[in-house]
Amino acid sequence: WGIWPKSAKRPVPFRPEEAKVFLDVDCLVDGQSWCDGFVEALSHSMVFVPLLSWTAEDRGSVGQMSRIGVDGFDRVDNVLLELIIATALRDEPGAAVQAVVPVLIGAAEGDGFAPFPFSKLARLSDEPSRDTNAYACVRLRALGVGEDA
Repeated sequence: WGIWPKSAKRPVPFRPEEAKVFLDVDCLVDGQSWCDGFVEALSHSMVFVPLLSWTAEDRGSVGQMSRIGVDGFDRVDNVLLELIIATALRDEPGAAVQAVVPVLIGAAEGDGFAPFPFSKLARLSDEPSRDTNAYACVRLRALGVGEDA
């Protein structure tokens, strides 16, 4: 079932025959690089299931991606970075990642979540995030992905 990354905390005790679940809010180590921990965990994952939400406040949301391309604005977007790295690893022969299965959720509501606001997807730019793509290339090269391309 894979190797537990050195840079992550085990969220709960688990039996070896169970799948390991890496949830960034539970497993990333405070004071250490978010990106280092995430990329290492992702490179050891068989299935990547990102929980994608739309909020205006949270940098870890699809809503924040809608700012990219507005009046030339660009920055490394964490959600986009996760998706780029995950799909590149999925497509890399011999990599651990076998599937990328995004789950779209709306705002927290009661004991669950509201529906994802699909009507807002039209706000996303058709322009690529050059900053995110460049940083994804750096991280992927460090993993040896695309070296033969």
